Amino acid sequence: MKAFLGNSIAFCAAVLLTFGTIVAHAAQPDAAASPGADLSDTSDSTRGLDLAGMRLAPIYEADFTKPLRFVREDDLFVDGKRIRRPEGADWVLEGKTAETRVEHGCLSLQNAGNHLVFWNTREFPSNFLLEFGISPADPDNGLAIVFFAAKGRDGGGIFDPGQPRRDGEFKAYHSGGLDCYHSSYWAVTPAGDPRGTAHIRKNYGFHIVAKGRDFISGQGAGPHRVRVLKVAGQIDVEVNGKLAVHWVDDGKNHGPVLQGGFIGLRQMSHAGECRYTHFKVWAVE
Repeated sequence: MKAFLGNSIAFCAAVLLTFGTIVAHAAQPDAAASPGADLSDTSDSTRGLDLAGMRLAPIYEADFTKPLRFVREDDLFVDGKRIRRPEGADWVLEGKTAETRVEHGCLSLQNAGNHLVFWNTREFPSNFLLEFGISPADPDNGLAIVFFAAKGRDGGGIFDPGQPRRDGEFKAYHSGGLDCYHSSYWAVTPAGDPRGTAHIRKNYGFHIVAKGRDFISGQGAGPHRVRVLKVAGQIDVEVNGKLAVHWVDDGKNHGPVLQGGFIGLRQMSHAGECRYTHFKVWAVE
């Protein structure tokens, strides 16, 4: 009888353990599912941006023929607290060991083994057209992002005292002290596998809201022309004259439509080095 009871208890315990394991596995998200797998492709290789009927007023153009006026994020901190704004600087470089320089009329951003973000210190209007040219040192390995309409979660500036240190770490940008949009327009894994897609995400929260195509991977070193058009809630990203990804923010999901804000260029660590030929912004009227 004792042997029977012992075997029965062991059997029941095994059943419960197996059931619990099944439930636990069922509760886990599908790790193999790709980001935005349920989103349709919004790209269009037959056309670029439609600027018909829009008045473009130039408001900023970077001069990469002259020494950069930039500060490092660490320069804005004292005793671990952000207490300074980047007065007199055009750019702020965030990233532990990131480096930057201008040479031959281009901006060079070097990751040096870490992620980086290079912010322009000007606050841009809600309706704008951004254009820049990018030449990756290795077009078959790296990931680049552009942040835009970035503000503090309290509605203030991204360099206001009290803003947390970001230091290039991705979570600090999409789920930290900022609200912003971002688009990953070029994406190849560290193993050299092209993702094939371009994305738009809305932050705070890292919400993937649109998917398109990566028109840089496999197309050589460039320079590749990237343009971002934002008019109210409509966002279009064009690469090399092709519409890479499109989305209209209706202000109902993931918070209201984001308005004016700051623009930043991001490189993930495995990008190594990228050169930017120009950086221009127009107000759209």
